[in-house]
Amino acid sequence: MNILIVHAHENKDSFSSTLAQTAKGFFEQKGHKVTISDLYRKGFNPVGGKHDFKNLSGNAYYKYALEQNYATQENSFAEDVAKEMRLLEKADALILNFPLWWFGLPAILKGWVDRVLAYGFAYGGEYGIYKDGRFKEKKAFLSITTGSPASFYNAEGVHGRSLDNILKNINEGIVGLVGFEVLRPFVAYAVSRISEKERKLILKKYTAFLEENFD
Repeated sequence: MNILIVHAHENKDSFSSTLAQTAKGFFEQKGHKVTISDLYRKGFNPVGGKHDFKNLSGNAYYKYALEQNYATQENSFAEDVAKEMRLLEKADALILNFPLWWFGLPAILKGWVDRVLAYGFAYGGEYGIYKDGRFKEKKAFLSITTGSPASFYNAEGVHGRSLDNILKNINEGIVGLVGFEVLRPFVAYAVSRISEKERKLILKKYTAFLEENFD
């Protein structure tokens, strides 16, 4: 099995980075192939635009999504985008590994979504969405670190809503929309506020989570 971990944390010593390495070690020990696409290390450009394409369609009115579809047909995406697409095509499972920022994805990861899950490549064109999406034979989940403790994420908590509610747009509107079977997320809460012992316990729980979902 091929595993793609799209990792979005600038600090290689962060707990988010440790989660990525933990998953890598787990799958490799099981004999699977793992690729970590480390967006910060690559200097991945999160801004979509005309630079995403080796050439344009020539339509009088420029529209980004239609140029994505044209580039899909002509195999003419810029190499940084095409490389990520090739990784995604080969992957049997996708892990989006990131710190939760403003209830969502860090900009660099949102840019990966915008540029790589392109119209015509990941959805649209010959592909449907949701249960008919391109990646319907594959699994995906979010591996997240938060600044807030778990007690903040409920109707009575500081944030006034559950984390499932917060992540719905990502799980359903991005990962699920292009067909992935979306597993429940793995969440490491308040990792900068807890002890080393508690962090080690989270890593054990992560290994158990991976065992349960990828037996």
